[in-house]
Amino acid sequence: AKQMGNVFFGIVGGEPFMHPQLLDMLAAHRDCYFQVFTNGHFITDEVAREMRRLGNVTPLISVEGTEIVSDERRGRGGVLSKTMQGVEACLRNNLLTGVCTSVCKTNIDDLVTEKWVDRLIEMGVFYTWFHIYRPMGPDACPDLCLTPEQQLRIRKFVVEMRAKKPIAIIDAYYDGEGQALCPAATGISHHINPWGGIEPCPIVQFAKESIHDESRTLGEKIMGSEFLRDFRSLAQKTTRGCIVLERPDLLENLVVLHEAKDTTARQTALSELHAMATRTSQYNPGHAIPEKSWVYRLLKRYLFADFGVYDGHDHSQSAAPGRVLEHSH
Repeated sequence: AKQMGNVFFGIVGGEPFMHPQLLDMLAAHRDCYFQVFTNGHFITDEVAREMRRLGNVTPLISVEGTEIVSDERRGRGGVLSKTMQGVEACLRNNLLTGVCTSVCKTNIDDLVTEKWVDRLIEMGVFYTWFHIYRPMGPDACPDLCLTPEQQLRIRKFVVEMRAKKPIAIIDAYYDGEGQALCPAATGISHHINPWGGIEPCPIVQFAKESIHDESRTLGEKIMGSEFLRDFRSLAQKTTRGCIVLERPDLLENLVVLHEAKDTTARQTALSELHAMATRTSQYNPGHAIPEKSWVYRLLKRYLFADFGVYDGHDHSQSAAPGRVLEHSH
């Protein structure tokens, strides 16, 4: 990946800090920068000090709501207090620290608030990320999914907070003009699963190529993949939102056509995809909310845009908003 010019890597789990060689791996690649998605439970002062010494890693710590909500989402007790201990260890050791939330119906009123953002600022958190709950896997909870109105509420909130609060706020759903997009449709990132499969997105758990295939370079595998190419093409012409949520039927057809491998340990991803219903995602035609902050507008124009991949495509019939409206009549 470095030979191709990649220098930024996100590490997700499971829980990355349970891996005994995580910090050794970071130390071996000081010329790269890593964002580690974590619940914070295994970040002690010693671990935080080592990350500070390395200087090439930022922990992004997940907070799912109040103590009760966090325990329900994670299926065990004491989740929030352990998470906040991890946040505090990072901040004590002057780490560039972020806090993220998978926003759903049970935590939107607690965490998508100015009060919560102010608390993060007071603690010394450098950035935050509100991402939308995706009902994936065998234990998915569709009842937690947000309505289009709630997703629009989050977008308005993020735009307002960016313009007036001294904290960076990340999103992966919109360009500077407020038009929805999907990073996987543009091909600006890919996901490598624990077994080495090359996936278009962390929630699309299917692959044809593997990093362990030594007959081709990583670049050849990614750029030459018919499955990845056809996924991008399908996503681009179907919706500006999340194709997994909006058109699981089309994604299922693509997986079957390419005979893509189920990359989950449980080996039930295809049946889960088959059982999914059409749901709306970030794509909400006619409700674009442009950035108020010129800094974000500028950054997004050059670093996070759709790069023209949706040009010429009409999503009115294929995307979820049109289909949901059609079925309601």
